[in-house]
Amino acid sequence: MMPINNSFDDDGKIIFQESEVPISRPIRFWFLLLLDIPSIICSCFPLFHLFTNKTLRYQLKNHVIIVLLIIGLIIELLDIPLHLSFLHLGNVHPSIPFICLIWWFMDIGLYNGCTIIMAWCSVHLYLLVFHDGMFLNRNRRLFFHYLPIIMLLFYILVFYIIAIIFPPCKNTYDYTLPVCNDFPCYLGDSYLGIWDSVVNSILPTCVISISTIVLFINIHYYKRRAHQPIRWRKQRKMILQLLLLCTLYLLPNIPLNILIFSHICGLSESIGVKAQLHFDFLCYFVILLYPFLCLGFLSKIRKKVLMIRNITTPLFILPNQSILLPNHTELKTAIFSNQLHSSDHIKYVYKMKLY
Repeated sequence: MMPINNSFDDDGKIIFQESEVPISRPIRFWFLLLLDIPSIICSCFPLFHLFTNKTLRYQLKNHVIIVLLIIGLIIELLDIPLHLSFLHLGNVHPSIPFICLIWWFMDIGLYNGCTIIMAWCSVHLYLLVFHDGMFLNRNRRLFFHYLPIIMLLFYILVFYIIAIIFPPCKNTYDYTLPVCNDFPCYLGDSYLGIWDSVVNSILPTCVISISTIVLFINIHYYKRRAHQPIRWRKQRKMILQLLLLCTLYLLPNIPLNILIFSHICGLSESIGVKAQLHFDFLCYFVILLYPFLCLGFLSKIRKKVLMIRNITTPLFILPNQSILLPNHTELKTAIFSNQLHSSDHIKYVYKMKLY
């Protein structure tokens, strides 16, 4: 997550260091464990269908979702298990610099990378909703869709590999704190540290916030236009998806980045320390909850899950008895009659929704 230690004096020296979030380790352990396992499953399921279903794979709106799911899955498989190991054992194990470097790269680099990609996602989905003509031409798709994603991923990897794995300074590791104190030495540099905090965290959060505000304004504008109802209904799901994804990212990141920016500007290190630690911990839940939102909005996958559930769930009714279905969805029923217990007749009705 975004490191807590992000305040510098005039010489670029550290004046504000991270401590451990004041939540008991068993509570943190069970919170993360109980969410991480279903989140991993929920990440793999949509990724499998997005890669194997040609229609879903070629939809432009799904490409950024795939990137975010892959980055989130790496964090769920490596970063959070390391955190669980620390909470269980009481220290970083094994206590070697390599583990700290990898943990820093995932916890700081990949999380900030998710924030950067999410900032582009908010802009990209907005353009797909209100300016979809930009993506009709092949060259425009290359310039406005594929190229930005490739460039952002390249920047994220290069910046954090150099800053964390090959830093221009000497790292120190505290194996008694989570994420080895979550403070690579480059953050103590008055240029690299501030660049990382402002450009890689604060600026993307501002972009997400502005995109959300502009989206609300355009929603109000389009709803007032009488000749737009058909187009509005088609885009409503994408708009709701963007609003919920942006809200998920903004809830912990806005207050966290306000505090980070305040400490960079010279706010006393004693102000907002506990709150900043709490918001930093809450950033884990952004990664853990994101797959569930994606699964809810990938309608074809959601319908397939519901179809499987309905096919495998039999409904038992007595002969000559009617059932009032709870919804108006068209149903296809197959009724099979069997004689059970020599005299009792039960009809097995298997229902499947038509999508």
